[in-house]
This record gives sequence, structure tokens and C-alpha cells, in this order.
Amino acid sequence: MAGITWAGQDIAGVVAAKADFADGPSPYFIAGEFWLLYVWVPLVVLSASALFVAPGLLLALAAAPPDEGFEHWLLKGFTLSLFGVPAIAAIAQSVTGIPMVGTAFVLLTVLLSLIGIGLLSSRPSPDILKGRSWDVAGMVLLPLVVLLLMTPKFYWEVLNDDGAHSFMNARLFIARGLPFWPPESGPIGGYPTPKMVAETFLQTGFARFFGPYESSIRFAYLPGVSFLFAVMLAFVRNPKTGTDAWSAIGLAAALALFSFVMAFNPSYNPYFADIALPMTREPLIFLGVLGYILFFTERKFGWMAAVSTLALLTAPNGILLVGFFLAAHFVLTRPLPFAHVIIGGLLALAVVILASLTQMALERSGLTGMSSEFNTNSILRRLRFVTVFDTQRILFWLLPGGLLPGLALLAWPWQDKLSKTLTLMTVGYVLFFYVQAYRILPHHFAPAVLLPLIVFWRLRPVQAAPAGALALALVGLVFSTWISWPETLRPFTHTRHLGHRIVIETETSSSFDLDEIRITPALIGGAFPPVWTEADLKERYMAGGLSVYVHARMPAPEGTTPDYFVRDESEPLGDGERVIGKAVEGRVLVARSTAVYEKDLQSAGIPVSIAPAYHVSFDTIFGQGARQEPRPVWDIAKLVGLR
Repeated sequence: MAGITWAGQDIAGVVAAKADFADGPSPYFIAGEFWLLYVWVPLVVLSASALFVAPGLLLALAAAPPDEGFEHWLLKGFTLSLFGVPAIAAIAQSVTGIPMVGTAFVLLTVLLSLIGIGLLSSRPSPDILKGRSWDVAGMVLLPLVVLLLMTPKFYWEVLNDDGAHSFMNARLFIARGLPFWPPESGPIGGYPTPKMVAETFLQTGFARFFGPYESSIRFAYLPGVSFLFAVMLAFVRNPKTGTDAWSAIGLAAALALFSFVMAFNPSYNPYFADIALPMTREPLIFLGVLGYILFFTERKFGWMAAVSTLALLTAPNGILLVGFFLAAHFVLTRPLPFAHVIIGGLLALAVVILASLTQMALERSGLTGMSSEFNTNSILRRLRFVTVFDTQRILFWLLPGGLLPGLALLAWPWQDKLSKTLTLMTVGYVLFFYVQAYRILPHHFAPAVLLPLIVFWRLRPVQAAPAGALALALVGLVFSTWISWPETLRPFTHTRHLGHRIVIETETSSSFDLDEIRITPALIGGAFPPVWTEADLKERYMAGGLSVYVHARMPAPEGTTPDYFVRDESEPLGDGERVIGKAVEGRVLVARSTAVYEKDLQSAGIPVSIAPAYHVSFDTIFGQGARQEPRPVWDIAKLVGLR
């Protein structure tokens, strides 16, 4: 495992050098590179995934009680590794001055694993893997299948602005030793925050293994979906008969479809979605919620709080899901569990409050700037305008799971208490996002896709006849795949071609120059202004300042002709050159010619890989205010007399 990771630590760079395959006739199968792309790279990535989680799993196994469950061990070990390994790497790098990347990081994870191995040698360990062959097989095969089916999306697709932000966050964590941007960083500094940081820890681990490449931070999705499969399978596993092949295959197939939909569709970019974000963080949110439910039910409040950080420190919907679970559990339990719910709720709130206090301390100490994303005001603005007529959103939570699991929520008489709790959770969660008029995309419904999968496979008729249930589920998956098929499967590469034609001629103070990171995306954004409406999108290309900057800093192919130059404002212009946009802090973006710039600014011929079923109009994403067309939107503040 460690040896394979060490031997393959250059795979991301090797794959990146073959990015021209993305524009070739058959990007999903390159026969001449079969061994590299479909054998060696997947083997190295799965080995690195196992190596990354090994320290936490071994430590959790060494501390496990004799009756420890398989899913308990996975949740504990994953949480320990996700937060512990990157944090220790940052500390080790700060203390020793040795960059914890490549060989050094591999060696560090091996040394951390030896701690758990040493503790295990002094005591008997529980036989956690007994009867879990299907679970373990799925944990290996599911991420492998996801990677092999979407290799161009993982390997060669460009980063959109969300993905570029994740990419830069990982670079920041490695360079600074802290995953939070300093105050002088500019707009990029609003994310991550202590309440939205878990995926940055995970992606940084893979960037340390493989280097700063697009594929590195996308590979981080694979251990997440692997552990998600195993923990979800534990929720549908019959304790008397053990794991059956039918539910394992059905759940794995549904998660493969879920991965496919999340890879191609949820994006504020009008052309394509990026695996790096939000797809990579979705398994973390759901793992944290399932861990909370599991340990809450068993009244293991310490581990409940610890594992819930996977959700509560990833996105705001983590605390929302916990709240809906507690409400559903309270309604369905007799006698009413006042103390149990109060303790569970207070501990979840304590995690969120502690993260908020950490953010305040970082801001006051000058270590990071203030973030306005997902603060109270921004959330209230989202909730202010509502609609009930955006029925497309029903597809967002029914299709990615294969249709049938979503309909299983209607089978209330066949559900046990836990299933009914998850059903009420799902209904509450769907309604919360369904009525919001603006800024709602398919990934907002991701937990509502996954919860019904557990409900479906726990139904009494399904448990009694799992083979027949699998056949019906596969029919639903095939139908959902057909509806979810994107307009094109080709990876988006336009941003890379533009970025490679930009030359940054200004001096940099270091390999991670905050002035350059703040200024250059602003210059690119001024030349290629953001698009907020469908009408504007038809007229011009929406480049994405941060993503273009990231690709401008990556090596360009030999023979690439520069068309744009970032220079000091005082530098004279050459023949035919012109400044585009406004100067930013004494720097300008210069175009080689007006004709080249006007051609790049046009939107004609830009491919779109978002499926029609999941396409959301920019007028809906970035709309504002009450209106009647094309669908009624109401202002709650006005209706209740606050405006």
C-alpha cells in the first residue's frame, strides 16, 4: 500500500501531461495508455486512499471495545484520519521545515500507522471484518468503478471556479500550515471557514500525495464514497442474516448513479460541473449525519459529537439535517425523549458554536479575514423569497437515487421506526430547499437522495424478497440514468486553452504570492465579466477569473502563442496591444489584439455537459426579488409586514 503510493506519487503530473487526450476522438478509452490510465493510476489512487485512512483506522481498532461494530470502527477511523493526518503533516512541516509532500508525506502516514500497529500488538483486537466480505468488496470496487467510468472527468477536465477554490485551498494549507486565508487575500478568503473546512483537509491529503494538479483534489471523492457505501450498507444490513449480495449490489449501483449525476450537473458554472466541489464534500456531510444518528441511538454522546464534525464542519446543511433528525425522532418516540434529544441537540450546537468561536478568534488575531458566505444574513436572504412552482426540483432528489427509493417514502406502513424517522427527515429537508426561490442546485438535495436509499432497502417486503427488489431498483436506475444523461460526456477544456494563453509577467514574492492571487483573477474577471442572466450568457463567454488564473499558472504546451499578458500598469504597450478592463492595484491585463479578445469573449460553440433535467437557468440561480413571471415568487418579509 505505502510502496505503491510512493512509487506512483507522480501519477497526477503524468496524467496532466496527457490532457490533450480530452480533446481527442475517444477520451473515455485510450487503448495505447491502457496500463497507465486504467490499471496503474487506479491502483495507486486506491492505495493512497487506504494509506490516508490507515492511521485513524488502526488507532480506532486498537482502542475498540470487544463488541465494536464494523460501521462504528469505520466512522471513528475515518474521522481521526481526515482531521488528524493533514493537521499532523502541517505541524511536522512547520517544526522540521521539510515539506510534507510526496515521499515525506508517505513516510509520515506510515509512521502514524505504526502507532496503531504498536498498540494493537499489546492487546487482542475485535474481529471486526467477520461476515463483512460484501462490505469490503464494495468499498474497493465502487470507487474503482466510479473512477474507471469517468476517467476524463477525474483526469483532464478543467477546474471551474468552485474547483479552483478547492485547489487553491489545498495549496494554501500546504504552504501556510493553516487552511484559512489571511485578511489580505481578497475575495478568495471567504472560504474555507472553521464551519466549512472538512473537505479541505481531505483534499489537502491527496494534494500532498500527488502534487498540485486537478486530478489530485478530485481523487479525494473516492475514499468518501467508499466509506459512505459501507456505513449505509450497515444501516440496511439484517443483524440476523448479515449482509446480503442483493442490497450490496443495489446500494453500490445507486451510489454509482449518484456519483455520475453529481459529477456532471451541480454547478454555478453554466457549462459543466466539477468533481472537486461540491461533489467531494457530499459523502462527508452524509457520513457525519449517519454517524450522529448511529451514536445518538446508542447514547454514545462523545463519539456522536466527534463523528458529527464530518457534517457540521463541512456545510451548513449538516446542522439542518441533525435538527430534522432530532425533530423526527422526538415525534416518533414514546415516551417523549426530552433528555435524549436535548443532550443530542446541545452537543451538536456546541460543535457549531465552537467552530464559530474559532472563526472569531482567528479574525481578531488577524490570521484570517471575515467571511460573509452562509452567515446569518445571507441565509435569511435565501429564505426571504419563496416559490412552490419550481417542480423541476422534484427530479433533483428522485432521479439521482434511481427513482424507486424516493417513492419508497410513501410506503409508510412497511417502514420500521428508523425508516419512518429518515422519511420525516427527508420530507422536511426537501421542503426546506424546495421552497427557496433562488440559488438552488441539484447538490442541495444530495442528502435527500441518499436517505431514501436506506429507507427502501429496510422496507419489510424488500427485506423479504431482496432479489426481486434489486431487479425493480435496477429498472429505476436505468430509467434515471437515461433521464440524467448529459448533453455531452466530453470533459470541458475551454478554460485550460484560455489560461495557457495568459502570461503573468509581474514579479512574484514567492511560489504562493497572495498579491498575485488577489489581483490576477480580478483582472481576468474584469476582462471576462461575470454573467448573471440567461440573456447575457447567450452573448458572451463566462470565463471564471479564479479558474482561468489557476490554469494560467500551469505549464502550457510547447508552441502555445501568448495572447494575454499581466503587466505593471507603467509598462508600454506593443503594436496592436490594448488594455482590457480596468487596472487593479497597478497591474493591467493586456490583449495581443482586439480581434483575439473579441473572439474569446463570444459564447458561440461553448459545449455544455449539464443534463437538461438538471439545468437551472441563471435567472433562477441569481434572480432576486418578488415576481410573477416565469413563476410566482413571494417576498416573505413583505407578506408578514417586515418590509
